[in-house]
Amino acid sequence: MIRIGTSGWSYKDWEGVFYEPGESKLQKYCRVFDTVEIDSTFYSYPSPDVVERLARHTPRNFIFAAKIPLVITHDKKLDPSKGALKDLSRFLELLRPLRDSRKLGPLLIQLPPKFEYEKHAEVLERFLAELPGEYMFAVEFRDESWLRDDVMRILSRYNVAYTIVDEPLLPPETHVTADFAYIRWHGRGRSPWYYYHYSREELEAWKPKIIEVSGRVKSVYGYFNNHFKGYAVHNALQVLEILGVITPAQRRVLEEVERNLRHGVMEQPKLSQILPPEKIPDNVEDMLKLLTNQARLRRAKEIGGGEIEVLERTESTLSARVKEYRVFIDLERRMIIHDCADWARVKDVLSFCKHLAALMLRLEPDYSKRILREILMDRASWTFADYLDSS
Repeated sequence: MIRIGTSGWSYKDWEGVFYEPGESKLQKYCRVFDTVEIDSTFYSYPSPDVVERLARHTPRNFIFAAKIPLVITHDKKLDPSKGALKDLSRFLELLRPLRDSRKLGPLLIQLPPKFEYEKHAEVLERFLAELPGEYMFAVEFRDESWLRDDVMRILSRYNVAYTIVDEPLLPPETHVTADFAYIRWHGRGRSPWYYYHYSREELEAWKPKIIEVSGRVKSVYGYFNNHFKGYAVHNALQVLEILGVITPAQRRVLEEVERNLRHGVMEQPKLSQILPPEKIPDNVEDMLKLLTNQARLRRAKEIGGGEIEVLERTESTLSARVKEYRVFIDLERRMIIHDCADWARVKDVLSFCKHLAALMLRLEPDYSKRILREILMDRASWTFADYLDSS
């Protein structure tokens, strides 16, 4: 059994390529694909009601893969002594509706880029040894030091899949260490990887690899993470065609997607959603006035600094907590993921809630201005999403 899909399904820039503006993205996605990888669970635990809806409102044979939360992989680095296994138990309990409905597939343990064999081999094995056997787990390494025979033997011992990747960091080696295989196509771009659109020839080269791997396992799960402009949808459908398993309905969608990409049929941003650099204010509060209303900005100022915590910050990403809510901002993917009730009301019009505004007010001004400037210069290219709406 080979299932091919994408990492995430709710991207604004898929409108006009794969989605019609305003239609239910998940419902359309499920009519075309039979699996998806939930990326948003990496940033925060999902809410029980959202998981219930995913289980209830998707087809009977649909399968969700999901990423393990970063609090386990990045914050606690899989260390059981820091509570990583307790956090995993909490996560698995939240996913119970998907498991009970037989819609839960592999769970991805994506490790940090600086998680190296020499420092972390022992803790990885301790973590794997405690994984519950009734679930399917895959590990994605981000450092080449893990490409060793003894590591592959450890994965095989616990029936954990080595995640086969296509990306700039690691070679596309097809190690089989479990009774299923897990493949992720990130893209071959440099800044960022996932703005990459695979050519037909590049995907053809994967056909013998997928066929060879599929002959050694019960099932193959593959996900395209190059979501920019709908490239992931196009490439996933192309792989299904190359493998000879595409359905007539999928072929019609493939032809439609190719027409839209060829002719550039994308929803054009409104002029009010594009600001030239010289029109953008030079202080954070004035920038926020263009992204939210006065009432929300006033309430944002009332949120104290002690209620805001930056969890992780890199050159292109920011993970933070505002009161009891999580915020994740990805500048390269042009995405903000958040989960408060007011965000659900304003995200579709690409506006900020009080928590986003409060975070921007409390960050270093230069860093806030960098984020806000990127949004204001082309707001329509951004995706504002809920945690399980996104990806």
